This record gives sequence, structure tokens and C-alpha cells, in this order.
Amino acid sequence: MKQTLAAIVIIFHMLAAQGSGAHGILPDEIPMAGGTALREPGPLPALPVSFGHHWQPATLRVQHTAAVALSVTNHSTDWHLFALGDGTALRDQNLIHRLMPDLRKDYPNTRLSEPGSTVTLPWRFDQVGEFELRCVRAEHQGHSPPLPIQVLPATP
Repeated sequence: MKQTLAAIVIIFHMLAAQGSGAHGILPDEIPMAGGTALREPGPLPALPVSFGHHWQPATLRVQHTAAVALSVTNHSTDWHLFALGDGTALRDQNLIHRLMPDLRKDYPNTRLSEPGSTVTLPWRFDQVGEFELRCVRAEHQGHSPPLPIQVLPATP
């Protein structure tokens, strides 16, 4: 009985340490390749981009540690699964979507976007480097251009 109670206490503390508890066991900040996905971050400055057959603007430059609401408008006639990250992480995510196309909405760095819709991805760019936003739908891999995102070191 004491061992069971000790195990329950340990599990409770592990779950409580993962986040504020406001969203169950998921933390409010989820580190990802390319930055941190933010859950319920409150008001953030909007960073609008749009996708049709190409991205507008054609590239983004963001300061290191900037937290924004990346607002993606889908002007195409097809639905997209937009994902943000570095090349390696998105390549791995693309492979998962090819192998299991029904597993679509479970990543904190993705947003499913219907034609004509605008989706928001609250994000903190806490890694300097080159990243991208692209559609990771299996049918669009290799055909939809990525949006290059350059995260610049903070200026003093």
C-alpha cells in the first residue's frame, strides 16, 4: 500500500512539473525544433503571412526571442497542414505524415488550414538560425514551396 501511494505521489509531481496544469498534463510552452510553441499565451503581436501558389511575404526575418502570433491566411483552393520548424524536424514530420496520413493535428507546431481560412500559431523564436513554414500534407510534399524564416540575433 505504501509503495502504491509513493508511486502515485511521484506521478502526480511529475505531471505537475510539466506545466501550469491549466491544460491538463500538457505544458503551456512546448519546446520544438525552431522555437517554442505557446499555448494560451495571451495577446501577442500578429505576424501576418499568406499562401496561395507562393508566400507573401517571400521570406520572414524575426528577432531572437520574439514572441508572435504567426497568422497564416490560406488563399489557395486546397487545405494545407502548415508546420513550422527546422529542416530536419520537418523532414521527419513529413515522413510521419507520409506513413500515417490520418495523424495530422497532433503536433504543436502545425495548423490545419481550410481554403480561405486564417490560422494562428503562437510562437516564440528562441533559437537563432534558419527555419521554415511549409505544408506537410503527404500530397503536397515537394510541391508546395516553404516560407524561409531567418531568426536574427537580438540587437543590443
